[in-house]
Amino acid sequence: MVELRDVRHEAGGTRILDGVSARFARGRFNVILGPNGAGKSTLLRVATGLLAPTGGTVRYDGRPVAELPPAALARTRAVLSQHVELAFPLPAEEVVLMGRYPHFGRAPTARDREIVAAALALVGMTARRRQPYPTLSGGERQKVQLARVLAQIWNADEPDGHKLLFLDEPTTGLDVHYQLHLLQVARDLLRRDCTVVAILHDLNTALQFGDSFFILAAGCLVCEAHAAADVPVALVERVFDVRARRVPDPEGGGELWRFHL
Repeated sequence: MVELRDVRHEAGGTRILDGVSARFARGRFNVILGPNGAGKSTLLRVATGLLAPTGGTVRYDGRPVAELPPAALARTRAVLSQHVELAFPLPAEEVVLMGRYPHFGRAPTARDREIVAAALALVGMTARRRQPYPTLSGGERQKVQLARVLAQIWNADEPDGHKLLFLDEPTTGLDVHYQLHLLQVARDLLRRDCTVVAILHDLNTALQFGDSFFILAAGCLVCEAHAAADVPVALVERVFDVRARRVPDPEGGGELWRFHL
């Protein structure tokens, strides 16, 4: 379990997070929601241990993340950011291999190469594996980066425990098909002893793929719901400054959200 206790963060005299306490449940798809400027990306960076909070603590299974050895943390926790730029024209498969750096010494093993190939196949990029990364489209680069973080926490034959995958707006630059594909890949990881924490913007997509929902507004956690049906309509209207209602989904049998100003 990833637990945040009274987390606060300030930058340039501005308080970005204000006493956030939350538990991202193990083995679930945890979704962070909120309007622009709510503090979502800062919260994610603090939760990953990449950014130290100015107050409060972050714990992984009861242990402060700041106390975890960096190498061990890198083998169990991976982060996919919105945009990752590389100045060198490395082939796509070499970018994915970067995810294996915490697992090997001076040189990758045959097993590391197998994992890279499997991760590329999982995101549909096998045919582009030797193409220079900068020549790929934005969506293709995002898929390569997803393959990289998958390779980083790949544990098919490694009994080294639970994995954590953090996604910061992972569907940016992807068409609808690959948005759904990427999120389904992430959901499938739950069956491999992995916890997912993702920032998503589209509320319907979030409710379709998520298990638990954390809504931020002005740096504060204003809602924690552990089922889509428990997300209050009135709160969504207030936080996102829209009119909202739930309507029956004629195909899926659940509910969809409709919004208007």
